[in-house]
Amino acid sequence: MTEATEEGALFRDTSRCFVEAVRRSMRVASEDDSGSPDALTQTELAERALMSRSTLAKYLGGRSDEAPANPDLDIICRLAHAVGVPPAILLMRPQDWASLGSGMLTFLQAMSDPKFTAMATELQMLESTTSQRIAEAALRVGRLLKTVENEKDSRVSQELRDFRHASNVSIATTAASIPFRMDGVATSHLPALLTICSILGTTTARTNQ
Repeated sequence: MTEATEEGALFRDTSRCFVEAVRRSMRVASEDDSGSPDALTQTELAERALMSRSTLAKYLGGRSDEAPANPDLDIICRLAHAVGVPPAILLMRPQDWASLGSGMLTFLQAMSDPKFTAMATELQMLESTTSQRIAEAALRVGRLLKTVENEKDSRVSQELRDFRHASNVSIATTAASIPFRMDGVATSHLPALLTICSILGTTTARTNQ
């Protein structure tokens, strides 16, 4: 698969998940008379998102022959605000949700390992939270959890070495994107967040193969 084909597939998959996420959120974004979750109509959603009904319909689509929805960031933020979710939630694919779940399960299981708890304590006292240091910390966590493996091991195939390299890079870049010391994100969150990053990075690399 060429790079252009991979990017096209990623776009189509994310676009489809965006539409489905908005539609699922709409089913419970209102309340009935008893206060229970109720469906929000497209007209009501359009009003909340400060856009016309026709504009909303363009992004939600519905026909299989239509071009994939390609909303800009402003539209994504408006719709996210309208249904009450963080913008990133509307772009998450099933494998992203699965990675989050796997990451949390892995973290809970790892907390029974003395080696991991010792590392967790060390991470919580990390003084420098530059992108470089966070990426390095994520790779350390990955090595302990065995999601980071030697990408130069000549005993394995080139294909596996390439996958390990892509996985390690993805783990590092995912971790580096965490906005530490902003809006409540602190080093106390590092053990859990870097565990999730180690799973997300591996899943992303596998998906992009």
